[in-house]
Amino acid sequence: MNNLAVTEFKETRVLTTQQLAESYETDSKVISKNFTRNQDRYQEGKHYILLQGEDLKEFKTNRQYDESLLRVNQLYLWTEKGAFLHAKSLNTDKAWEVYDELVESYFKPVNIFAELTTEMQALIDKLENNMVIDYGQQLVLEKLVNNVVVTVLGGKESNAYKEVSKKVFSECNRDLKDHFNVNSRNNIPKLKFEEACVYIRRWQPCTNTRILIDDVNKIRIGRMMAVMMMFLE
Repeated sequence: MNNLAVTEFKETRVLTTQQLAESYETDSKVISKNFTRNQDRYQEGKHYILLQGEDLKEFKTNRQYDESLLRVNQLYLWTEKGAFLHAKSLNTDKAWEVYDELVESYFKPVNIFAELTTEMQALIDKLENNMVIDYGQQLVLEKLVNNVVVTVLGGKESNAYKEVSKKVFSECNRDLKDHFNVNSRNNIPKLKFEEACVYIRRWQPCTNTRILIDDVNKIRIGRMMAVMMMFLE
């Protein structure tokens, strides 16, 4: 049973009379006689496929190793439903046992390709979920962080940029890493790249940092006002 050669016709698994007889541990003549006696129960295309002419010639060509086919001018191929009717006709424990095995392991074989495809897709999904942003995306996030922080500080000419930019840059990057639960901005998942861009654009420093920025920038404004007053005097 485990060594049963696969026989297919137009992508449908079938069994020759010889294969069916050997599987059910009977003689091919018994299979043929049972079919003749109960032929009205069998429907061509449903229970069997009758090969003649060019179809038979092509089938023989693909099975040149099978000497039993050399002199036949017609050939019956039995489908799963046909195998069932033959098991019913024989009605032996062996026939029913083998029929169950045929259904499970021959007519409905495990689709190894489908299983491999599923496993491969799972592996691809896992790799995608674990992939981090590439170098180009790292540069995009770096530029966004720079633009946002510089704007928050009041520009590169602001007093805050000169005095507390390091602190604010550090806070922005720390918030970004905490939000995405990574140890480095460059380790943000590739699938989260767009989300990271949105997060940075919307980022604002904490209240204490905003107060610090305002105070530092006010000092410069105050100094400028004092200088202007000196010139006016």
